[in-house]
Formats: sequence, structure tokens, C-alpha cells
Amino acid sequence: MGRKLKGKSNAKGLKAALQNQLFQQKLANSQKIKQQNLANGKVQLSKKAINQKARQQAKESTFVPFGKDETLLLVGEGDFSFAKSIIMQDYIRPENLIVSSYDASVNELKLKYPHTFEDNYKYLTDLGVKIFFQINATNLIKTFKLSRHTPWKKIMGKEWQSKYLQNIMFNFPHTGKGIKDQDRNIADHQELIFGYFDSAKQLFKMVNTHIKHAKSSYTHGYKLDDEEKDVNAPGAITEDGYGKIILSAFTGEPYDSWQIRLLAKKNGFVVDRSCRFQWSNYPEYHHKRTNSEQDTTKPAFERDARTYIFRQFAKRRPRVKEDADSDSD
Repeated sequence: MGRKLKGKSNAKGLKAALQNQLFQQKLANSQKIKQQNLANGKVQLSKKAINQKARQQAKESTFVPFGKDETLLLVGEGDFSFAKSIIMQDYIRPENLIVSSYDASVNELKLKYPHTFEDNYKYLTDLGVKIFFQINATNLIKTFKLSRHTPWKKIMGKEWQSKYLQNIMFNFPHTGKGIKDQDRNIADHQELIFGYFDSAKQLFKMVNTHIKHAKSSYTHGYKLDDEEKDVNAPGAITEDGYGKIILSAFTGEPYDSWQIRLLAKKNGFVVDRSCRFQWSNYPEYHHKRTNSEQDTTKPAFERDARTYIFRQFAKRRPRVKEDADSDSD
């Protein structure tokens, strides 16, 4: 699923930046551990700090990285249990969800996940959820077969012709190669994640700028009074057509060394918000290995993970100095 970083970023520059970022993170982690040890041994939290921590935990316990009325494309789905769970828990409307798999077909997924996939797939299809196979998270436009002659609305159907694509989400990206050399394994996953950010950015731009242009032509550039009530309104879509890129990953090594934040920054995205992945929020979701139905060595729900929401980085416009001899003086 990974691909070469062609034309998007200098490979040597990216490697150096990643190494520097890794050093800075290790330094920060060392300081954090020292502070935690000091706090555990000598400092008691104030009542205010305890209440603030409790509020934060309560807020995190209900965290879902997208809105119910927003649109969402899931990439790299395994047995489709996450897609099923977010509908069953009423986190999203079925008509606003697109589910995609890297695998080739229904039969391939039945063989890979014989005890779970078929029921999940039937549940989604009965609700009319859009499902696609052979979709590469690092090459979304090509694998969706999008082109000038085959636009988004033709692939998705007329009900999607005026819907903005607001969120793209990749849960626990993994190449499935099982590379034992840690440095090579880290580099391989960095390439996968970099490609995901780049590909999602391109898909956003192709889909949303076309819809924005079509709507603007229809309304002759005027904003309709009821646009705020329209679930198809652009919402958080930027002027360039970008929505939110969402990624969930385990914490600790080797995942921390993937440098997810830096890879996003190289694609012009920054963290809008991040939160601990709450397994209990998705009771129907069963995290599986990429290449089989077997559970991971340690049950997923016992592992710490985090969800990141990335938004386009908005550069600050330089302030224009006022002319001392301007007419306003």
C-alpha cells in the first residue's frame, strides 16, 4: 500500500526532519517521565486539578471524531465491524457513510474473516451504505477510478452529487508485511501514512471544489438563507476544498516513531484535536490483524491508542503596515 515519495517532499529532507523530530520527542518524553515521577512522589493534586482531570476524562469518554450529520469515507476497513458499530451507536447516518476495503472482493474478505465479515457486510448493504473494494488509501483517486469523464457523482450516485466529502478516516494503518527490521518497518509505515495524507488531500480537492463550483454556479454566487440548515453545506470545508483527515494509531513503540504529526505537516495539515481511542464507544468493533482474522498478540481493547483529527494548516497573513501618509490620517 505504501509508495515512493515522488515530487511531494525531498526524501533526504524528510528523513532528517523525522530524525530530528524523533530526538525532540525522546527528550520531551524523558522530561515528562521525570515530572510524573516527581508528582507521584511529592506533589498532591489540588481539588481544582482533580476536577479538571475528571471533566477531561468525561469529555474523552464520549469523544467521536466526526459529527452525525457529516459525511465520512472509511479507508482500510478490515471486517467492516467499525463501520457497523458507528451506525449501530447512532454516530453517523448510513446515507452519509462510504466504506472501502483494500481487499479485492467479498469472497476474499469471507475467506480472511470467516466468522465476522459476512454479517457485518449484510448489515451495511441492507442499509444502503456505499461499499467499495480494491481501494488503496495512498492512491484514492486512481483506485476509485475518478477522472474528468467519471466524476464523483457518477461513481457514488445522484444522492451524492451535492454532498461535500467532510471526513476521511483510516483506523490503525498497517502494511501487513511483518518486516522484522525495526528501522525498515518504521520507514515502510511512514511511507504508507505520508501517502494516505497526500492521497486524501487530493481526493478532497477533486471532489469538493467541483461541488463548490457547481453550487456557486447554481446560486450565481449568492448564499441561500437556508444554507445553514442544509446538511450538504460545506461546514468545515476549507477554501481549497479540504475536509478533516482522521487517523487512529496505537501509542508506544514502534508507533511513536512513525512521527504521524510531522508526516501530516509535510502535507500541509496540523492536529485540530486528538483524543484517546475509546474502545468502549465502539462495542461492535473488533480490531483484527491486517492479513487474517486472528486477534493481535495483546487484545486491542487493552492497548492504548489515540485518534488524531487533522485540518489544513492556515498560514497567517502578514500584517499590512499602515501608510503614515494615508488618507485616513
